Amino acid sequence: MGLIFKNVKKAGRSMYLYYPDVKRHNPYIVRLLTVLRNDDSKESAQKLLDGGLAALAEEKSFVLAFPNPAAGGWNYELKEDGPDDIAAIEALLSEVTKEDDDPLKTNAIGIPELSEMLRQWHLMALMRYMIGTDEESSSMAYAYAAVNPAEVSAVCGFGGDLSKNAKEKAKFVPTTALLTKAGKEAVEYFVKADGCTKKDENPNRIIHINETNPYSYVVEGRGENADINSLILKAYDMTFSKVRRINTGKIGDMTCYTDLTGDEFTWFINDDRLGDMSHTWLVHVPKDVKAGDKVPLVMFYHGGSDNPSEAADMAKLHELGRKEKFITVYPWGSNTASWNINYDAAKGDEDGCGDEKYCMLLIDYMIANYPVDAERVYVSGFSNGAAMAQVVAMLYPEKIAGLFHIDSNWPGNRWKPVELDINEIPAMRRALQQKKPEMRMPVWYTYGTREASCPVYKGCTQQYQYDFWKMFNNITVKETAAPGTPDAYESGVVGDKVEKLYPSTMYPEQYYVVNRFYSMDPDHENLYNYVLMHDKGHEVATVDPVLGWEFVKHFKRKADGSLEKI
Repeated sequence: MGLIFKNVKKAGRSMYLYYPDVKRHNPYIVRLLTVLRNDDSKESAQKLLDGGLAALAEEKSFVLAFPNPAAGGWNYELKEDGPDDIAAIEALLSEVTKEDDDPLKTNAIGIPELSEMLRQWHLMALMRYMIGTDEESSSMAYAYAAVNPAEVSAVCGFGGDLSKNAKEKAKFVPTTALLTKAGKEAVEYFVKADGCTKKDENPNRIIHINETNPYSYVVEGRGENADINSLILKAYDMTFSKVRRINTGKIGDMTCYTDLTGDEFTWFINDDRLGDMSHTWLVHVPKDVKAGDKVPLVMFYHGGSDNPSEAADMAKLHELGRKEKFITVYPWGSNTASWNINYDAAKGDEDGCGDEKYCMLLIDYMIANYPVDAERVYVSGFSNGAAMAQVVAMLYPEKIAGLFHIDSNWPGNRWKPVELDINEIPAMRRALQQKKPEMRMPVWYTYGTREASCPVYKGCTQQYQYDFWKMFNNITVKETAAPGTPDAYESGVVGDKVEKLYPSTMYPEQYYVVNRFYSMDPDHENLYNYVLMHDKGHEVATVDPVLGWEFVKHFKRKADGSLEKI
């Protein structure tokens, strides 16, 4: 495809884009690398491509963005009488997912329509990397990463320094960095921002280490007399291939990028073994699971517009599976963008319905062909996938031993209250109609306090979810306070028991408030948990799946459909 020139009116600037030679909508991760250079010529971008960047983009699936500076070069000192390059770069990078300027068509609640999801490059928002290729562009990269760290997962520069104005405006948020021959101010800033207190030193480089979080570090390179293209490849090896940002603080935290290669993983691409329609899914089986074993199965459903690789990188349930000895499956929705959660038996498979059947067929396939304990099948998911996990648990409760979904904004409108009757929601209606009186479902649900429906209010998406699961589990359903009510509670309804947890050693400041609800059954079992993670946005935090698994793993679904505590 070559370099594409794109002028972005809202930025008042232009850039060159390079897209790898892969399908823009595929089951693998595609990341963004922003390359700053101190001129606006196509030739300068092409020279970097020819020197190795194009090969890197093709081999590692990167979209490359080459923002063009204003006529006077980058305003890396952030002078007030100069161009606002921070805003300009941010505006440019918001337009990298498509070559054209056509606005995206969205539905009533602002979600892009399916056709729009499919025509864009899907770049994970928190897997964005930036590199400066000379002193001035490196100084601009440092300034952008310091002032706008939420948009940068790792920064790399060659020479240059962090200006006084940039340092004064900096957020001091961890951002992994590779700084080769950089100035003192840049090194000192990133070392402090990353919380580094330890050094590993040799003649070629110093690695500044955060002893709590191994993915928050600074590499101070000493030059090694390498050319720019060699140093770019080094930047990939030392930072871009290892880290990503997660939206679990007000500006994010650093964590690892997940390697999905190796013989523990098996891809099923456009596979038709489940029926008439082909599907794609990724299976992870830990090495120590043997043919004669019977181990749990965890299904994790991706978020809207995401794919199996992105879901695996977010949830990292397969890593937990290695420790806890369970098999993980990451399916891709039938339309390869989102899950059809509006089940309606009257429609059958029309209008895209049928994902609930696909999910169940895949579970049955895993039980028949892998060493899966059929009594220990659990479902989880993120966002739209969290809704899908709920639908599967609602419609097939006799097959599912537990549900631990994350950040669902279904049903209703995440942005405002909506009057709904649970019996108007097809999957909920059918679940309540077909369930046996004694049927119960263990649920651990995690939501972030920076999400749209928090604090929880009457008529929001969260209320309809927890009202349903309380009804399902014979738990008292209490009224949720209306928006603006003085005595409203962050979680909507206070749990029968409330706990505060600090479960992460890597992020010791992160905490969860667990609202535990107990059934009215004779044993008063804790069957529903509404869990709020403080300061989390729309994201899977590293401990979200761990806490959920720790709860649901103590239940199994017997062959007769009854629930048993392990």
